[in-house]
Amino acid sequence: MRRINALATMALATTLSLVGCSSDSTSDDAPTSVGSTVPSATAENTPETYELGRSFTATTSYGATLTLEIPKAGPPEIEQLRTDLKIDPVSYAKVGIDNRQGTEDVSVYLVTVYDEDGTAYEFQDLSVYHIADWGPDYTDALGGVEGQYGYTLADGTVLDENVGDDLSRMSTELHNQYLNGTNASKLEVSTGWLASSTTELPDRITGITIQPYGLSEEVAMAPGGTMPSVKATPVPTAGPTVPSAQPTTPPSEPTPAEDPTTDTSSAEKFTYEEALAALNNGMPYYEAFCLRYEPTTDGGRSQCKGIEAGTVDPVTGEYLGG
Repeated sequence: MRRINALATMALATTLSLVGCSSDSTSDDAPTSVGSTVPSATAENTPETYELGRSFTATTSYGATLTLEIPKAGPPEIEQLRTDLKIDPVSYAKVGIDNRQGTEDVSVYLVTVYDEDGTAYEFQDLSVYHIADWGPDYTDALGGVEGQYGYTLADGTVLDENVGDDLSRMSTELHNQYLNGTNASKLEVSTGWLASSTTELPDRITGITIQPYGLSEEVAMAPGGTMPSVKATPVPTAGPTVPSAQPTTPPSEPTPAEDPTTDTSSAEKFTYEEALAALNNGMPYYEAFCLRYEPTTDGGRSQCKGIEAGTVDPVTGEYLGG
């Protein structure tokens, strides 16, 4: 079960050091200096570390204020769904976006936490990258028998049809409920959730980066001062290594690439050949042909609309039905 929502914009990677804030004012919140393999702001200094489990805040150069609580207890209804679907535990992060002073739409699709050893812990949009993949899955070959229809869980458990229907309905409802929480249009305030399959997080970290999709920066956050220099996660390219990028809210109507009113000044679009190369190298169809490439035919635009509607697989571009 895959669903997705979209904004045909992209992020370029630069690093911005910003000031953060704490959720309390105890002396334990003061950063301490320890050794680390993460590169520091200067070669002779070791990076400061910060206690995880507090609030981190930063303001982007576009005027959006981002607040991150990590780790955070997940929404009870999401945890109940995860348990019912027999999915392994996850870690949650809660992100707030205040874009009332912003000049661009924002979507926080990726949060990366770095520990003292330079290990990265990634949190991605809860709805698109987790709930959408949890199931249950409906198959026409139950137990390997063609023509046998029914629901299965990720661990292979076969469900009673009524139970499967209920879980599928609940999964769809929660997916849609949490889908746009990490997005904020200009003037909007929103709250969303991200999750990580990693449950063993460090007690102290050297910093956090947030990739606000649609902005030409990768925002670095840390409380009590500027964050030590941390290697930024590169923006996806048409090469063999392509981190996934999460889209945000689509424009009200698709605009053909040849339309002279289309604003592409803040995004470098793929050519068709580059989009095809990116797809062949592992980039999801939706990202390659709907976000990074502007469809110029009715068929191409229809394919992207189908992905947004949940009838086309966003990774392969294959029709799912519905």
